[in-house]
Amino acid sequence: MGMEFLAILAVFSMRTQFLEKLWGKIELVMNIWTFIRECPELLNSLDEKAKRLEQKLVALCSIEEDINTELESAKFQPQKKRKREVEAWLINVQRKKSDIESIKHQIGKGKQILRPWLESHVQKNIKEVEELYEQGQFPQGLLLLDAHHTSREKLLTTQLFGGVSTKRIMKRIWKCLINFKVLRIGVYGVEGVGKTAILMHIHNKLLESTSPFDRVYWITMSQHSSIHKLQNDIAKEVGLDFLDENDIRKRAAKLFKALTMRERTVLILDDVWKHFLPEEVGIPNKEDECKLILSTRSIDVCRKMNCHETIEVKPLSDEEAEKLFMEKLGQSKPLAPAIEDIAKLIIKQCGGLPLLVIEMALRMRGVDDICEWRIALNEAREFRRGLND
Repeated sequence: MGMEFLAILAVFSMRTQFLEKLWGKIELVMNIWTFIRECPELLNSLDEKAKRLEQKLVALCSIEEDINTELESAKFQPQKKRKREVEAWLINVQRKKSDIESIKHQIGKGKQILRPWLESHVQKNIKEVEELYEQGQFPQGLLLLDAHHTSREKLLTTQLFGGVSTKRIMKRIWKCLINFKVLRIGVYGVEGVGKTAILMHIHNKLLESTSPFDRVYWITMSQHSSIHKLQNDIAKEVGLDFLDENDIRKRAAKLFKALTMRERTVLILDDVWKHFLPEEVGIPNKEDECKLILSTRSIDVCRKMNCHETIEVKPLSDEEAEKLFMEKLGQSKPLAPAIEDIAKLIIKQCGGLPLLVIEMALRMRGVDDICEWRIALNEAREFRRGLND
């Protein structure tokens, strides 16, 4: 009898605990319902915030549509690509639109008990939509240069002159390029001798599928180039955005990192007037990082820039210059003896410079007046004096 009583007592105790827990939950629900019923403004607040969220979303979708339109147009600019931050923003917008659709679905169910939670969730999403709208302004633009694309574009080249000597120079430059120990190559020679033409052919050869290099960047310098401008030019080629950074050291660090990350790279600097420290610009100086080729009028620039190999481009020989002149003159019949003598003097004054030989030949094409030939000879002499000065 005693055991039965204890069993009944245990069952009664368990039921009492269960009922107490159940009543606690019922009481909580009743309190929440009373709170909602006694605060009708809470219902209106959710509806107002939901409308505000919808308005914010419409504005965000408008800017998203404008951005997608601009990106669609960019497909016709193969040298440009969208920034990663733009890609990330578009993904975040899609996620946010999905979140808001879920909230709208919950509001549509009309469950009063969820309204306090929904209101706080709507308020949170209003703030996040506003943040996305601000982020979508992209004051620096949506696109940047595709560094890989720009580094694969061939240059328009001209015919090379000089025969065997020019071919020998081309082979020597290429031999230096494939020698991993040679990091800096200096090509020097007087103005108009053909340095740029040779390097343009080297540039295009580097872009061929059999080339051991992935990227080739061409930078044209000038007498007034500075470290700051050179950094800008290189950054533009590699697709690096300096934004408002003006500190040369910080810019150099960013360039160094960008060029180091791009393996098997060749940087060609054409027409360097004065020496500078590559490290100051941000050009790497280690094996397998970046090869540097520069053209200059002075061997002194090559030496001060510590070029591992220096290659001189010499003027054409007298025979090569005369052959080039007559080829470009395009004379179908022999020149008159007096004009032929003046032509030889003009060729001599050209000093074996291919550009000057071609210019003078094209100018005198079809001219039979000996006075015109004498004027051309005087101009060639004046030009030669200017070079010597």
